[in-house]
Amino acid sequence: MSNPFTGKAAREYDSFFETPFGRTVLKLEGKLLLNLLLPYREGELLEVGCGTGIWMKFLKDREFREPTGLDLSLDMLRQARKKGLRKLVNGTALSLPFPDDSFDVSLFITSLEFVTDKKRALLEATRVSREAVVVAFLNRYSLLNLYREAKSLFRSSVYSSANFLTKGELLKLSRYVGEVGRKRLKLEKFLTTLNLSITKFVNEEWERRIGFNSPLGAFAAALFKVKRWS
Repeated sequence: MSNPFTGKAAREYDSFFETPFGRTVLKLEGKLLLNLLLPYREGELLEVGCGTGIWMKFLKDREFREPTGLDLSLDMLRQARKKGLRKLVNGTALSLPFPDDSFDVSLFITSLEFVTDKKRALLEATRVSREAVVVAFLNRYSLLNLYREAKSLFRSSVYSSANFLTKGELLKLSRYVGEVGRKRLKLEKFLTTLNLSITKFVNEEWERRIGFNSPLGAFAAALFKVKRWS
């Protein structure tokens, strides 16, 4: 499968977050991520599939130590450099070019959906992580992603190559890591947002009232603690 995040797609990727809908999405998703990541503000973070670096910059702007970002697409990394980000690596999630325990936390932020071998990618992220692995993903069981999936059947988009995930599938992947790796993953937190969003609609006040604990949010994130086998 060809990489959908090259050329024009890479250059225009950030334009979504410049729309009124995109700005609200960024705000809500950012609140959720901060809920999970604030304890690691001083830590070494790795974002696997960092794309244009929009989340790396989001964290850096909020006084996190600048994360390291890895992406397969050179075009996406060029866009990330334009944001002033420097800790950028061209590479694949399936073979991370870092020694064991190089980072406190590894992050997938809507990137694991696009990886062909998810088991291997999560195993690699666990290998290089000392404290935790965070997976933020597009929840298949949500209004917004059901719409995106249906639309992609008739019109090609970046979502055409995405494999929307569920919490159950992610837990199965985490169990695989424990079965074959030197470490295991223990689910510590699971949060969602964008519960009532569809097409270009989102209501920030409604999302605030629902909170982060609905199983139907389009943007879901799981924080796994890394545990070593004794």
